[in-house]
Amino acid sequence: MTAEKGEAIKEKGNKHFLQKKYNDAIHCYNQALKQNGEKAIYYVNRALCYIKLKQWDKVYQDVRHCLDLDPNYIKAHAYLGQYYVEQQRYDEAITSFKQALDLCKIQNKNFGDEIQRLLRYAQKRRFSLMEQKRIENEISLQTYLRSLLQSDKERRMQLRIEKYYEDKDTTNSLSILKQYLSKLTNYHNQQTTTTTNLGSVVSVSPKLTSTHNTETNIIIDQQLEQILREIEQSTDQSLNEMNNLFNEVDIRRKRREIPEYLTCKLCYDLMRDPVITPFGITYCRACIEENLYKVSHLDPIANKPLVIEQLVNNLVLKEIVEKFIKENEWVNSECF
Repeated sequence: MTAEKGEAIKEKGNKHFLQKKYNDAIHCYNQALKQNGEKAIYYVNRALCYIKLKQWDKVYQDVRHCLDLDPNYIKAHAYLGQYYVEQQRYDEAITSFKQALDLCKIQNKNFGDEIQRLLRYAQKRRFSLMEQKRIENEISLQTYLRSLLQSDKERRMQLRIEKYYEDKDTTNSLSILKQYLSKLTNYHNQQTTTTTNLGSVVSVSPKLTSTHNTETNIIIDQQLEQILREIEQSTDQSLNEMNNLFNEVDIRRKRREIPEYLTCKLCYDLMRDPVITPFGITYCRACIEENLYKVSHLDPIANKPLVIEQLVNNLVLKEIVEKFIKENEWVNSECF
């Protein structure tokens, strides 16, 4: 009688859940737990309510309780994956979703599509996070390289100026040099323009236009000015080449997307061996064969009877996929 009462309370909680009365549903599941003791389904149902309410710490507590009672509870693994996604712990989320999918196949459960969608989302989020870190590292590297180029430019200018004044037998060349470089640096700071394009920092360096400095009484003749101008131009060329290289990386990054029509409806990855069903739906051969063998003898999208012998190689799409891989080398190195 007690068990039946607990189940009745759980069913009442389920009705509240369908009506989106999540707090009322939680109250019912709490009563069911008190009535019947610890049962995995009560914890997992309550965890789903907490997901809807975005109370993620409580989600974690309930799914852990559920998995302690039943380590093979599919929904508990899926909900745990959702918790990890919210915490941006994508590697753990992916592991949880894959465990849920494996259990779907073992237990012959046919609700793996939603878990596949969650898995794909976690993989995309992980890739986006890694990509953002790569962009930040590229910006740091570009800034560092710019600093090296600017330092090298000033070093070469300094050597040229020292040599110039040494040849002229100037007695106070070091003092004049410091004043000159100070003026040059101030001018550079005032004139430098920085633009950013997806992490690319482009510097437009100033040109030396003054040949006479009245404050320090430094007179630069045309010979020295030409030498310094060549150093400046050489640095500008190096900066432009570097910026072009980083811009090319940005352009290639923008192309790092697999078109939806090239992705499998089951694994959401690139279809390297596409096959088409009699219902006009294309899958990866390995995915659809595994689905037919372990889940059901149905086309998972069309929901109609299907056997392996009905699968036909989609040669047109395979050619398109091969061309896409050839034009996008990152496909073979990135993990989705």
